[in-house]
Amino acid sequence: MIVWLRRDLRLSDNRAMAAALSLPDAVVYPYFVFSPKLLEKTSPVRSSYLAGVVRDLDGDLDGRLNLDWGDPVGSLVSFALEIGATKVYATKEFSPLGRTRDEAVGLKLRLNGIQFLLGDSPYLISPGKINRQSGGWYKVFTPYYRAALSHGFELPFDIRFDPNRFSNRVLFHRQAEAYLEGSDCFDRKRFPTKASFVLEAFSTFVEEKLSHYSIGRNSPSTENTSVVSPALRFGVVHPRQLAYLASGQEGGSDYIRELFWRDFYAQVLLNNPESAWKNLNEQFDQLVYDEIDEATTRSRLQAWKLGLTGYPIVDAGMRQLLATGWMHNRSRMITASFLIKDLHVPWQVGARYFMEHLIDGDLASNNHSWQWVAGSGTDAAPYFRIFNPVLQSKKFDPNGDYIKTWVKELAEIPSRFVHDPSEAKRLGLIGEASYPSPIVDHALERQITLERYEAMKVVTASNSDE
Repeated sequence: MIVWLRRDLRLSDNRAMAAALSLPDAVVYPYFVFSPKLLEKTSPVRSSYLAGVVRDLDGDLDGRLNLDWGDPVGSLVSFALEIGATKVYATKEFSPLGRTRDEAVGLKLRLNGIQFLLGDSPYLISPGKINRQSGGWYKVFTPYYRAALSHGFELPFDIRFDPNRFSNRVLFHRQAEAYLEGSDCFDRKRFPTKASFVLEAFSTFVEEKLSHYSIGRNSPSTENTSVVSPALRFGVVHPRQLAYLASGQEGGSDYIRELFWRDFYAQVLLNNPESAWKNLNEQFDQLVYDEIDEATTRSRLQAWKLGLTGYPIVDAGMRQLLATGWMHNRSRMITASFLIKDLHVPWQVGARYFMEHLIDGDLASNNHSWQWVAGSGTDAAPYFRIFNPVLQSKKFDPNGDYIKTWVKELAEIPSRFVHDPSEAKRLGLIGEASYPSPIVDHALERQITLERYEAMKVVTASNSDE
């Protein structure tokens, strides 16, 4: 039988593995397939992180992981037929692509007399497991969170599977081998890919930083987040393991609340698969954006992508993303707001760019967070909430430490100038060409955005009266 590993790339607390190995005299083949179609949409940093995760998992399995390359549907079924498998175990997935793929796999396997057994999930509480008493899914986080706390979550399995329980490797696709031989281009120390290292780092976070997590997590200049999101994305650890370690600790409830945001957005996507790329609130379909193919818009979008907007806090976030494949959550909100409400670019453009580069890029969390900023999502920020990048910078990076880390042109100027370098230029502290001037006037663009949102409301009201 096969354990098909996807978003559960670990040995500890892996329920699919436990189910397969519970059968007497089971001959179990762990299996992972790289999808070239997905990889071609992935940045080198994100791609390198995934390779690191798979390499470390194979190491934990003493080289027993069967590694394939190609379309997951055809590749898995071919492998199952080749080894004469009677069962395929996997952790259930809930994204639109994952569900469609699993339906196709299940059909082909059943046609060949092979069982496809799905269970568990990458979440504390599987999407769809809790619903409103009146029926239907939760549209607002707070009542969802209360229901989730009342429901509770399972404890992690306190076992680690012996790699000797698995069959020796029989498949190592040459393209998968070449892919894994590539060099790392991510910060392995900050983003470990080995499960034991991730849990060790998280335990240190619990001991040293969890107690002031709720206060410090909004500051991008301080290391007061767990930075475990990439490992969660690929299932190097399960959120059960993190919640268990955080439970009962000072600050633990605040951290677990953030884990439940992942669950909340997953159940939103499960019930509204079209919301991956369409406005959940259809009223926002009437909102006017700038023409994406117009030269000025393209130029501004490119400046945003490269961190050359002339707004230091925005540029710091985008440069951190390009360099590391990760960005502080406060910076994600600031950069998203700037793209949507200062540059008037649809949220989908930013969401795609983030998914390409973020090593923790998760469709449900990423895209619904973008909709939250845009105002079009569930439980979203009000449309008139428009981040002022200079004020955000002064509030959350008061000394400019974060900016100076990522915007090297400003590293040597006095901190009082770092949020708005125009005065430093006037005084000759930095050259006119050393750092770009703001590509837009925030006050002007804010007014344009408010006018467009008001126009959207008028159009929607008019349409509803017809």
